[in-house]
Amino acid sequence: MMFLHDKPMPPSSPHCSPHRWHGLELHGLTLHFAGATGRASSRGFPGEIWRGLLGQALSRAVCSYPHANCHNCVLLSGCAYPALFKPLDATRLPPFWPHGWQAADRGWHVGLRWLGKQDYALSQWLSALARPSTRGEKSTEQHFLGAPVRLEKASHALTGETLWTPHRQWQNLPQPLPLPAPLPEEAATQGCRVRFLTPLVSKHEGDPLYGALHTRVQRLVQAHGDGQTLSRPDRPWQCRVLGQQPLKKQLARRPLQGTLWEVALTDIAPEALTLLTVGQELHAGGQTTSGCGQYQLLPLAATTEKTGTTSTSY
Repeated sequence: MMFLHDKPMPPSSPHCSPHRWHGLELHGLTLHFAGATGRASSRGFPGEIWRGLLGQALSRAVCSYPHANCHNCVLLSGCAYPALFKPLDATRLPPFWPHGWQAADRGWHVGLRWLGKQDYALSQWLSALARPSTRGEKSTEQHFLGAPVRLEKASHALTGETLWTPHRQWQNLPQPLPLPAPLPEEAATQGCRVRFLTPLVSKHEGDPLYGALHTRVQRLVQAHGDGQTLSRPDRPWQCRVLGQQPLKKQLARRPLQGTLWEVALTDIAPEALTLLTVGQELHAGGQTTSGCGQYQLLPLAATTEKTGTTSTSY
């Protein structure tokens, strides 16, 4: 969804991977918004703004009360808002995250990913994004970059086929997305590059990627998958930092302090290669509900370009 300068590393066979991995079933859409255009303010982070807009729309769609009070709500057990967007248990990762955003001629395209079917809330959620906010007698437009935005359609995350519009509703229901296909076996020895498209937020030291990736995916498997413990090889890979761009922003909810990394990986253990592959969709690190931790895998060739910092190995 971001503007990319390199072509991702090709899979061994396109779209042939299973729809489930450790019990995780991935779904996704591309949301097409009309309205605000241009670049995001340097004081904000687009993913955090989209998160707020999406969350407010879901709350409007499913909450029966003027002011949400989830902890004391008698309808809590069947409500989509805490189940999908903001769990009451702060240690439980939400099964939702934005997956890239891109400015278009008349608005924005925003990727959306979630785990499990969640069909019971999706129609209401999309309808709420396509109309102004209404509370009581007041009607308030949703805003991004200071301008009103509204959802025009939702399309298939991979093919671009239109699946939903405000007037016709569902033309085709979204089906589970295939998780990224396994990388070629030679990638384990020849290596690959990892380029972050959004900041990685992590407190792990040393290798910037493995701990942040393993921790997030393990928590997703525990909360929304089969609950198994993922293997953790002593030496998952050799990591060499090619470039890094720190990013600090003071946001409304909490500060964003992350880094756009580019690293070269070689001697990749088989279990780590699988984790690296699925992480392209599942993201790594923290603040993923604001779209952080998204990366792409690229061929290892031409690693001398745009390094920007002193090379460091782990």
